[in-house]
Amino acid sequence: MKKTVRSFLTFALAACICLPLAACGQTDGGRASAIADTDIVLAEGGQTGYSIVVPTEAEASETYAAELLAEQFEAATGADIEVRSDGGAELSESAKLLSVGHTSVLESSAMTVEKDELNEDGFKIKRFGNTVVMAGFNGRGTIYSVQEFLKQQFGYEVYAVGEVALNSVEKSMLKDFNMTEIPAFRERAFDGLAAYNAEYAMSLRLNPSTSAAEFDYGNSRDWILAAHSYYQIIPRTNDPTYGLPNYNDSSDPEHYHPEWFGGGQLCLTDPDLKAEFIKNLKIIIKQTPYGKIVSLGENDGTGYCSGRTGKDEEGNVINLCSCAEERSKYGLSGCIVRFMNDVVEGVEKDPEIAARGLVYCMFGYTASSSIIPPVDLNTGEIFDESCRPCDKLYVRITPLNPVCYKHAFSDPDCSTYNQDIYGYFKGWKGITDNIAVWDYNTNFNSYYFFYDNFDSLQENLKFYRDEIGVVYLNRENTTGSELRSLADLDTYLNAKLMWDPDENVGELMEDFIEQFYKAGAPYMRQYISLMRANVNMMEQTKTGGYHLLCYQEPNELVEYWPKRILEQALDLLEQAQAAYLPLAESDPALYETLYNRVLKESVCVRYMILSNFQTYYPGNTALLNEMLDAFESDAEIVQGICYREGQSTSDFIDSFRTT
Repeated sequence: MKKTVRSFLTFALAACICLPLAACGQTDGGRASAIADTDIVLAEGGQTGYSIVVPTEAEASETYAAELLAEQFEAATGADIEVRSDGGAELSESAKLLSVGHTSVLESSAMTVEKDELNEDGFKIKRFGNTVVMAGFNGRGTIYSVQEFLKQQFGYEVYAVGEVALNSVEKSMLKDFNMTEIPAFRERAFDGLAAYNAEYAMSLRLNPSTSAAEFDYGNSRDWILAAHSYYQIIPRTNDPTYGLPNYNDSSDPEHYHPEWFGGGQLCLTDPDLKAEFIKNLKIIIKQTPYGKIVSLGENDGTGYCSGRTGKDEEGNVINLCSCAEERSKYGLSGCIVRFMNDVVEGVEKDPEIAARGLVYCMFGYTASSSIIPPVDLNTGEIFDESCRPCDKLYVRITPLNPVCYKHAFSDPDCSTYNQDIYGYFKGWKGITDNIAVWDYNTNFNSYYFFYDNFDSLQENLKFYRDEIGVVYLNRENTTGSELRSLADLDTYLNAKLMWDPDENVGELMEDFIEQFYKAGAPYMRQYISLMRANVNMMEQTKTGGYHLLCYQEPNELVEYWPKRILEQALDLLEQAQAAYLPLAESDPALYETLYNRVLKESVCVRYMILSNFQTYYPGNTALLNEMLDAFESDAEIVQGICYREGQSTSDFIDSFRTT
């Protein structure tokens, strides 16, 4: 079987060879295995008696997992390990095999890897004598099982693109594997950095949301339709994707229904629209044979039909739809649930579709107020049983503005922002167990501003798991940008905690800072402490405290960031970069990589200063131009392309140059 070289790992392994203190050859840094050794030699002196086996008709994900295992096995031990098909062989405890995926060895081992048991993406690793069997219910789980085997056996850990730890060993004793890991959430999607490299996302056990995701490990293959899908199902433009008509085209009178689009969403009480919605959705599902979850998401930030009137033949005013009445009786969310329940029932009447075991997901959206559940928020009593989501219908709750991510949703001291959203979550939980979440992890108006949501991150994820029972979790980060403050650390922490919210956040941060920043770690640790201390001081001293919203302009934040703090921050970042100078001649490629890791943060801090330049350095045009020139050059180096949602960093720079 041909091995493939994965570019996002290549540099990291080279760095380990050059810098043994970074990770290779070490067993400290929190990577020492908790699993005891056996007396079985896995590899010694660059030789191994083991083989890797995959199913005779291996899925692409199983092939990928086996290749990853072989590559990292050789990198750690120096031994070239064979990858071959299982040939139908049954489990033999004397055989020196590493079984990957749904092999005949797994099938004969009595080890089960069922969906209900493993929350779909979970996995098991178990030793049977000399043989180790590793597999998940699906392809993602199998890949994760290999990653965990490598972690326990060789200290394998992916921190970021280009930063992978792996212990180099002369002799390796096989671990006594008998473990099961189950993710807290069935789906763990996260964009920003993870959206631009599907393999990197997968290495962190995130479900890549990019269409570039290969095999069956990407959630781009799990979801049918985009998040906001109304106009994909009932198009109002010429969209050839599914061959559906344009319902806003007057040249096609058979399908022309402009009245369906009143308010920017859809008129959900129109029976003809509902019938067409069901018919079109069946067509779409059948054209997407790999999907598991059907997105029935309303449009972004626009209003619903609040009733249409007309006149009958005698000139009397009549209601042409019942939207006004239904919204009054059931609330907006109740109307949507009633419509979607009928849609699910209608679509599932098709035997071909029913056999696929699909689920369906609507939004409970802040932007339209559909996030407010169809219940009495004081008593939790549902308005009407018809407003209860059916067994196959999930509600995707979206806590957008005004919501604070500095504080946990359950924090009673953040009642100004989070009291309502906490009640909405509880209200939905009271009427359904089918809850998904699409929440947020950035300030969409200022990606580069320091975004200290570290305190709320773990608490909110525990809240989702323990109190709400969230199944599918999507955390939207810096859409359109790879850069935000502490982007790599933020991605790493989110990935770890979305898999297991009980992880020790402090230890995770310490380990990451050491591995990612290396010689610059002491200064980066001070930098992070300085910025967080400032946030906490402002929390205590400013009237109303300190809150992180999803949409805050720089001029709303300037009062929280004194010039002296940002200048101290830049000084610490410069000291971190200076710590890499010994590498400038001995390893210029590594020097540049480490220098630019700190440069990312420097660009973010300088953006904070430039955003409020006249406050910090009033009238100093020469300094402004000097800072703009350096900022423009450095932002390009670190892929700082988009400084806020929908706007490029070059636009930000040009706005200053033309002032």
